[in-house]
Amino acid sequence: MNQTLLVVQMEQSEIKSVSIAIKYCYKKIIFDQENRLTYTKYLEQILEEQTPKEFLNTFKQLRAFSYGQSDWNWFDINESIVLSLSSNNSASFWSWLACHPNGYVREFALKKLGAESCSNTLPFLLITLNDHVENVRELAKQEISNSFIQENKETILFSFPLIKRLKSLEQKENLVIYDQLNNYLLDDFDLLQKAQESQDIYISRYGFELSFRIKEQYRTEVLKNGLKKTDRIILSWTFKEIQKEEHWEEQYLTQLLNHPQMIIRKLACEWCYNNRDKEERMISTLLDQTTSIKYLALDYVEKQFPEIDCREYYLQHLKENPINAIHGLAILQDKRDQERMLPLINSHKKKIRVSVFNWIGCLSFEEQLPVYIDCLSDPSRDVRNKAVDQLMNHYSLPIKEQLIPLFKEKKEARFQLSIIKILGEESRKDYFFDLVSLYVYAADQLVKDKIEQQLVGWMLSWNRRFFFRFCLKDKVELAYLVNKNYEEYSSGVLDVMWKVLRAK
Repeated sequence: MNQTLLVVQMEQSEIKSVSIAIKYCYKKIIFDQENRLTYTKYLEQILEEQTPKEFLNTFKQLRAFSYGQSDWNWFDINESIVLSLSSNNSASFWSWLACHPNGYVREFALKKLGAESCSNTLPFLLITLNDHVENVRELAKQEISNSFIQENKETILFSFPLIKRLKSLEQKENLVIYDQLNNYLLDDFDLLQKAQESQDIYISRYGFELSFRIKEQYRTEVLKNGLKKTDRIILSWTFKEIQKEEHWEEQYLTQLLNHPQMIIRKLACEWCYNNRDKEERMISTLLDQTTSIKYLALDYVEKQFPEIDCREYYLQHLKENPINAIHGLAILQDKRDQERMLPLINSHKKKIRVSVFNWIGCLSFEEQLPVYIDCLSDPSRDVRNKAVDQLMNHYSLPIKEQLIPLFKEKKEARFQLSIIKILGEESRKDYFFDLVSLYVYAADQLVKDKIEQQLVGWMLSWNRRFFFRFCLKDKVELAYLVNKNYEEYSSGVLDVMWKVLRAK
């Protein structure tokens, strides 16, 4: 939240957004006549503290008309009121009035802005180019060229996304302004460079979009800057532009295959896969950290270099690049690696333990089962979830018979919570009795709360109400549990149990 909004909020707790803060400032300036200079300064600061996207949202909120109650007399501002205002008001005062729902107010504000050489007005003129009132649009069109030439660089940079937006607006005459402003920008490479470096992604993207159209002398520098970015869209554009370069494979391909950003490496690998035979530079991508790239590289090497044993390649790189080499072995799922892979389930590195899970599918489920059970208490949520998913997919009575005693013996919250989730695969009645009986063995309050939550959910579920009936034997067993563990059950668990006992 920007500092100006915080200051205004200190005065009025009802102010929850920038647009409401602006309306409040106008109420103070126009209707209450209090601290005019202070609130006018706030109006100026609000624009400086917003991003282009936030500015557009604020504009839409200010323009929105309602027949309901007006916020801070915003709809009470009309033609007669603005005519009575002092002509000494600052540009920031008139700028935000260009976003008012009343067309006469917008028109008057634009005339005031046009009568003086004002800075920071370009964003307001750009959004007004799509106004539904023709007179207002014409005023903005007349002023925009002069404003652009006189405007400071920071405001022009701020306006980059608003200029790009002109191309998609309803008023097609804006295309003339769009082309005119783009021609100004294309002649100012220093400004385009600042746009490329902007922290605002929309400014940066449009800076690159324009930069790819500039003269040849700057092209290499633009491509270099593009490869430094992290935004996927800019990187994709840069890759396409690089492909337009003569002999780009010799100059760029090695760099692209080893680029720090995944999107560039993947695009380069896909290009090699579809366009190059026997490309030796693809062999090194067998050790890429991204799974999809590794799969692509494996398929490519197996087809183009049948003499290379990919398993041996990974084994050769185990010492220098263990994580990616083990991941590659996991993809191959070769049973010959059993003695090497299974002990790695105890590795302190999560990625290696996940790789073991990917590899273990080549074993029989009987061999996999002990590993899955051990991993139910793994410190990594990803590993635990993989173990839980596998046990749920293969759930059976023998698995339950192993899990229940372990729940009681192993007083570890993560382990017990995983078992509670797995038991949800059994019949609803069995699940109810298991939750009730296991409650007293919970490792901590977190596990108890989870069991209680599951019991309450079980009681409210539609299949419980319509299909379950408890026979006398069930109720006797339940009553026995109540009597035996009454002191240990919470009130919520007891409430569910009493409802079952009273049910007909």
